[in-house]
Parts: sequence; structure tokens; C-alpha cells
Amino acid sequence: MGKKHQKHLPEKATPAEGAELARREAGLPATRTAIARWTPDDLSSADKIHIDGLEVFANHGVYPEERALGQKFVVSLTLYTSLREAGRTDDLRSSIDYAKVCHRVDTFLCDHVYKLIEAVAEGLADDLLATFDTLMGVRVRLEKPWAPVGLPLRTVAVEIVRTR
Repeated sequence: MGKKHQKHLPEKATPAEGAELARREAGLPATRTAIARWTPDDLSSADKIHIDGLEVFANHGVYPEERALGQKFVVSLTLYTSLREAGRTDDLRSSIDYAKVCHRVDTFLCDHVYKLIEAVAEGLADDLLATFDTLMGVRVRLEKPWAPVGLPLRTVAVEIVRTR
């Protein structure tokens, strides 16, 4: 390595301090337990797992009847993560188990009650990011095909992208 590219750590740095400084200089979290921060721009080149059209029956809505009777919601997700190790090892433990994600979505939508689908999407994104530690970010599209608007329509939907 040429002198121009050599990194020098303080001479009196402890091994832990030296490791922390080296990780920072490499653009990594300062400690292994620190959570990496990702921006939406970072996600453009990330690997993706798509889950499209997951149907969940839940009780969200502004009107009391919606919360009492329930209705169908359609959830589509893009999970941003690294799939390299899973592709190399053919080992599910190196990926995000999309079956577990689907069941987590179903449980979350059924266990919580919100008036607005915007709040459902926000809560779901937070829950997924907190549950799956290799998830860099998530795009949540939440559709409400039976929205009570009094006119014919295919669906009403919100879509958000959230990062760690």
C-alpha cells in the first residue's frame, strides 16, 4: 500500500479504540452493534426481495364500521438487503425468510388498529426494520381495495420507503 493511502491510527489508541476508528474511516458503524444508517439513495443499488399482493383481513379505518367489521388489505413489500452470501451459500440463514416476513405482516396488521392506512404503513415499516436486522430499508405499498368512498374504484393505496 502506498504512503498516500496508508491510514495511521493514534499511537496511544487501545485496540478497541483503534478498531472503532478504523471502522469509522472505512464508512462502517463505529461498533459491531451499531446500526448502519442507509439513505434512499443507498437503496438504489441494493439487492431486493419482492413480496407482491399479500392479502390480509384486518380492522383499520376511519369509520367505526371498518374497525368493527374489518376488510381486505393488500400489502406489497420491497425488502432491501444483501443477497450475496445467500446466493453463494444457498443457505436461508444468510437471507431474509420471506415466509416469516409475510406472517409478521399478517400478525402486525391483525394485532394493531389504525384509522389511517398511512399509519399502518409507517408502523409496519418500523416493525419490519426492528425485527429483521439485515434489512437496510423497506418499501411498503398498502392497498385498501374496499375503501368506502362511494364511487367505483380498484383500490386506494399509500406507498412509503423507510430506511434503518
